[in-house]
Amino acid sequence: MFLSKKRKRDTQKQRIINQLEEYGEVSNFWAINNYILRLGALIFVLRDEEWIIDGEYSKEKIVGKSNTKNFIYKLIKRPKSKKYGTKEKKSH
Repeated sequence: MFLSKKRKRDTQKQRIINQLEEYGEVSNFWAINNYILRLGALIFVLRDEEWIIDGEYSKEKIVGKSNTKNFIYKLIKRPKSKKYGTKEKKSH
């Protein structure tokens, strides 16, 4: 699919940020379904940028998949950077 200059696709990192901000978590199953194969590496980058993200294996069993585990990263705190949309109130 050709994308025009006006319409840019979000980067994988931005899609992960959007998911974390909207739902508060992101899982490896979600990432794979969205063609993001390096979720752990991108979470590492976000942590390096002062995002506080915790992770754990899901306790839910996947039907028909005995050895399949879903790892879920949960957003604890986002950075206080204007780069990520934190807005300051303007005084008049």
